[in-house]
Amino acid sequence: MKSTDWPLYQKCLNMSSVGREFFTVYDTLLRLSLTILLFYYNAVTKPFSFYAYTFMFNHTWQGIVLACVLQFFYPIMPFFMCAIEVCKTIKSLFVTDWKSEGPGRVFFVRPNNPIAAVFWDCYLQMSQLSGTFVYAGASKEMCEHTWYDHKTTKDFWRDALTKGKARLPREMGTWEDEKLSVHYPMNCDIIIKITDSYLGIGDKKLNYGEDYKTVADIEKICQEEYVGKKALVLEMVRPKPSLGVHSIDLITMKTKRGVKILHALLWTDCTTWSSHSTRAGYVVDVETETIVSPANWYSPFFKTQKIPLVGTKLNGLKKAAEMAVASHEAIDLHWLTAVGWDCMIMEEGPVFFEGNFAAARTPRRIFHCFSNMMEFIRTDFGYNY
Repeated sequence: MKSTDWPLYQKCLNMSSVGREFFTVYDTLLRLSLTILLFYYNAVTKPFSFYAYTFMFNHTWQGIVLACVLQFFYPIMPFFMCAIEVCKTIKSLFVTDWKSEGPGRVFFVRPNNPIAAVFWDCYLQMSQLSGTFVYAGASKEMCEHTWYDHKTTKDFWRDALTKGKARLPREMGTWEDEKLSVHYPMNCDIIIKITDSYLGIGDKKLNYGEDYKTVADIEKICQEEYVGKKALVLEMVRPKPSLGVHSIDLITMKTKRGVKILHALLWTDCTTWSSHSTRAGYVVDVETETIVSPANWYSPFFKTQKIPLVGTKLNGLKKAAEMAVASHEAIDLHWLTAVGWDCMIMEEGPVFFEGNFAAARTPRRIFHCFSNMMEFIRTDFGYNY
């Protein structure tokens, strides 16, 4: 049976054609309303496990005091949480936050309409609370990993991808305990990545002969910029020239019928060496390796993007999907039912950078529309408690 042979794959393939304008007041209110509706559905159908889960989730995100307050107001918790987000949104008008600048901001930027911006912020917070429970169940460790990847670090993902026989950038060295260990000769362009970071935070590109010439140069940089951190020194890999700088976001989900492909997105039209500078996103059909539609539903940044690549073939995507499925099957964490894999197409084929617990990515599919949410509810995911 093909990894794309399930209803959710087909639903996610056609998300740009739902017949409404994205990121208006109506659209953001609709998405928020679906998160609240699913909250009460979870509370009614699985009252004990969901009650425990909401406390674990809020303890992780809000701290023990506010988690206890929210639990006291459990019957109206969604509205209490929305009130908190409204306060944060107002505060952001006067204080710069991570949604306003920094790597990956394009995925979280707010709509221009101030009312839609409030609904969007409330939706982002509520979507993880309501949605993650549906496909990952109630686990303290899982809740912790929606906030910080203390177990699923870049070392964890590289191990899983190796088991899945995926191509990875070579690990030239490791910075750990304030010491640089060299595994291969440092004579190429490199990328330094913090093992427990995300959204490209802390990434540093060094060109051989320009930014560094010797191992001592790299060690000095690490001493200055990565104190108290563990970081990987990786070879710089190059995309297929015809594609330019890009990344492919492949989401796999573990179900009782095996690991399935949920969605494939291409992030492209980048302005720097990193795909975090993307200005265009596309949905790609894994089976035909063809770009089928824009990802104008993903975040307000992409609402009005140009779409010249629709219809383009992305050779190598199917092979990448097979590697992602095999890598997910090699993972034995029972709660890790949704993984977002980041890869790129090189001249010689796909290369993977890492994976992520897709707690922030999957809800964008769940609450896109009512029928998507219902299909997620009906699906028998692979967690087991």
